[in-house]
Amino acid sequence: MGQMVTQADVARAAGVSRGLVSLALNGSPSVASSTRERILATAEQLGYRPNATAASLASGRSGLIGLLLPDLRNPFFDFVAHALQEAVAQRGMTLLVTVGAGARASRRPVDALLALRVEGLVLVSPALSDEELRGLGEACPVCLIGRCGPGGRVDTIRLDERAAAEAVISHLVRAGAGRLVYVCPDPEEDPNATERGQALAAAARQRGLRLDTVVDDVSGVPGLREQLVLAGAPGVVAHNDIVALDALSVIRSSGRGGPSGVAPLVSYDDTYLASREEFSLTSVEQPVGTMARDAVRFVCERSGREGDGEVGGARNVTVAPVLAVRRSSSPGAGPSGA
Repeated sequence: MGQMVTQADVARAAGVSRGLVSLALNGSPSVASSTRERILATAEQLGYRPNATAASLASGRSGLIGLLLPDLRNPFFDFVAHALQEAVAQRGMTLLVTVGAGARASRRPVDALLALRVEGLVLVSPALSDEELRGLGEACPVCLIGRCGPGGRVDTIRLDERAAAEAVISHLVRAGAGRLVYVCPDPEEDPNATERGQALAAAARQRGLRLDTVVDDVSGVPGLREQLVLAGAPGVVAHNDIVALDALSVIRSSGRGGPSGVAPLVSYDDTYLASREEFSLTSVEQPVGTMARDAVRFVCERSGREGDGEVGGARNVTVAPVLAVRRSSSPGAGPSGA
């Protein structure tokens, strides 16, 4: 009790050699059917489980892909994890999930995944520096989701931020917004906040509009209430659906919305929160399933599990956004807006 059953234990219980047990468990046709059945029955009775570490050392492949998430609070990351799990399972592999927010907190879980001999890493919006990411890319196959690529041998799959910004700003202008506010997390926690803000600012300038940035934190969008007072009823862009809930609370409590009492608001990620009736957020949908499948494929191609393994420099793929329009940015519209 409390000890792992080995092939030697199975061999002693079945009255055969350890080599014969190994052949039987690996399905070798050289083992007689009656002997194989006896060995398998004994292994099951003893509770034998294959030693994955030993198998990976022997084959050179662990069958593991590591996933690093920034946190577990954002349901978008849950969507990504489930989509990656499906893509990995289709290959008969296993996904190991860990969490690390910020550059310092991210390094330890990444090192732990590497120690487990993962065949590759998928990092979602990592806060690690470009230099650190390029170093990881030399150590094992790495694919980023939701962040600009650092170059080297690190692949990237992310939203087309320029196209998304164009869609968001155009929608807010049509909704009557004359001034814009971007509410985002601290860029040190989410590096994508800087790129997204720059794309939104560029799209706003093309229309002669100003975009102010407000950093969200645990106090609940500090400064946003003041922005609303100064601007009347600006158009608000939230970095993601979690940030949007903070913004929506301030907008509703301020009483400074448009004709329906709601300032135009657009978010990103289109998680289940956005579609809930009490929030009804217009939000930019990211094709998570496609992104996950491509990320796993990139990792497997770089590791040599798929293809010829001869992959050169970084591959950077952008995916087209889809704007799911709901009531929050269309004053007077119903829950499914248009």
